[in-house]
Amino acid sequence: MKFFFIFLVIFFYSCTNFKPLYKKKEFLSNNFKEVAVVTDKKKMSLSIKKNLLRRLPPIKNEISYILKIESEVESTSTATDTKRKTSGYEIKTSSKVYLYKREKKYDREVLMFEENSVGLFNFSPNQVLSTLAARNRVLENSSNDLSEGILYRLMTYFSEKYNDN
Repeated sequence: MKFFFIFLVIFFYSCTNFKPLYKKKEFLSNNFKEVAVVTDKKKMSLSIKKNLLRRLPPIKNEISYILKIESEVESTSTATDTKRKTSGYEIKTSSKVYLYKREKKYDREVLMFEENSVGLFNFSPNQVLSTLAARNRVLENSSNDLSEGILYRLMTYFSEKYNDN
């Protein structure tokens, strides 16, 4: 019991200094404070924006970059049983992301990439609510994965830009 308590204290103490990378590197934090996020009005794009804004520091009044997110969600049946009925679905989510640099005359595109996520869920014909809950879980996981991937790509872009200077 004593060993477990000591292990637990050491484990929690080792996690106390954890900070996201953009908080350790001041140039990343400053760049992220100047990014405004814009999306199309699709539900997935708005969810990605919400997750991304939760991970980014608060925005300054001065905006130097605009991040535009456009998402597409596609569902396809994946498996059929012996009676040729669908028993599972695959949800493919893709986001096209554009980063624009604000300039005096016009906004210039400086980065464009695409992030993808795939998720599976089972279809239960007699359990509609559990099927919908499984679908919503897959969409939420996809949104988290895509926003995390976008954040990593932005950190890479700003790090490369900082190191070039």
